[in-house]
Amino acid sequence: MLRVSIDAKAVVLLDWLSRGGYSHVEIKALDHDFRPDETATPVSIFLLQYNETYIFLTTSNATSDFIVDCLNEFWKTQGDRFLKVKTLVINQDNGPDCNSHRTQFMKRVTEFTDEWGITIQLAYYPPYLSQI
Repeated sequence: MLRVSIDAKAVVLLDWLSRGGYSHVEIKALDHDFRPDETATPVSIFLLQYNETYIFLTTSNATSDFIVDCLNEFWKTQGDRFLKVKTLVINQDNGPDCNSHRTQFMKRVTEFTDEWGITIQLAYYPPYLSQI
């Protein structure tokens, strides 16, 4: 069994933005960030047993499809490390894009299990509980 935690994070503003920090290199930045050129939404996959985090970015919303795409990409690149794993336990919040009532998410998770021949158990955090 391998336990992972998957979570979409807050949107990050992408632009030449000033954050009030210090740098040894002079960088021209905007002093207001009300209208950034772009935004990115990070999705992280955290391997609890190994203390490893893998981060994926999208310039759109973190949809059900994107979350499972991240899991699929993670398994393509790291799955060889876990050849003996038959069950993947996924800890996640019960957000609108990844809850078990979301048919698109469940469809994609089922496709993932069929493709990789692995069982998945979804473990949801209670509402309003910070992930640990």
